[in-house]
Amino acid sequence: MVDFRYHLVSIIAVFLALAVGIVVGTAALNGPVLDSLRGSITRLTEDKRTLESDVATLRGEVQASDDFALEIAPTLVSGSLSGERVLLVVTPETPADLAERLLPLLADAGALVTGQLSVQPALSDPEQRLLIEDLVAEVVPAGVDLPDGSPVERAAVELAAALTVSGGGSGDAGGIDAGEAQAVVSAFQEADLVEFSSEEQTLRQATLVVVLGGPAPAETDETDEPEEEQLADERAVLALARAFHERAEGVVVAGPTGSGDADGLVGLLREDAGNADRVSGVDNADRGVGVVAIVQALAEQLDGAVGQYGSGAGSSGPLPTTAPSS
Repeated sequence: MVDFRYHLVSIIAVFLALAVGIVVGTAALNGPVLDSLRGSITRLTEDKRTLESDVATLRGEVQASDDFALEIAPTLVSGSLSGERVLLVVTPETPADLAERLLPLLADAGALVTGQLSVQPALSDPEQRLLIEDLVAEVVPAGVDLPDGSPVERAAVELAAALTVSGGGSGDAGGIDAGEAQAVVSAFQEADLVEFSSEEQTLRQATLVVVLGGPAPAETDETDEPEEEQLADERAVLALARAFHERAEGVVVAGPTGSGDADGLVGLLREDAGNADRVSGVDNADRGVGVVAIVQALAEQLDGAVGQYGSGAGSSGPLPTTAPSS
């Protein structure tokens, strides 16, 4: 019979063989494998540093381009909007620096900014439909025909009538009574649908409008598509742009880089042939050349032309091809 010591010796022999195999295998592979891994890590580290250097260089070039564009911008736009009045429209997603960069250039172009209209999320909220409908009916100015559209579209027409006018307007309340214009704006503010701020003592209607939006909405984790409420907000802003176009002499919709993407404000504008043929768009308003494009596009609208500018899909170039007449 095989005794216990034989089993013990056999088990020890097996484990010794495994240990020897591991040692021998490690010794044989340790050098080549480790050398290969070290080489890969070294190459990846060098690639990372090269990419970081390239990114820094590109950022510097973009900044230099912006600085150059803003440096020569006053000369490029000087007097092109002389005597015009401009209304700024912003949304909760609009980066604050877009308006800050644009205001000095509008002044260089000779334009007066009549105020800033901030569109609130409630304007596109389906739960506010009845409130908006009742409000629109309550303060509709005399002589303003409201469309048979959604409450948002009807509200947009009413706001456009109160805040904008063609060049033939008087400059204070324009085509409607000054008191009615102020009543419309005040009613929409009290309902928290919009906010309006102005340095003017009295309400003055604008002849031109710049709508400043934000970047394209982020995709959701579940559907890889933007939230419907974000798209609803953008559609409400575009309804305002359409309404302003019917009343004012020109409208430009602009946003930061990325706003020209499919679900961005400028991208949605360009997808709508009826809008894109009437309202100009700029998809890189966060760049120096984009700020110049906004002002030149306003001047181009005064000449009866429309264009899509920037670097995104649907743009024809960074700037209008011909300088607008001043």
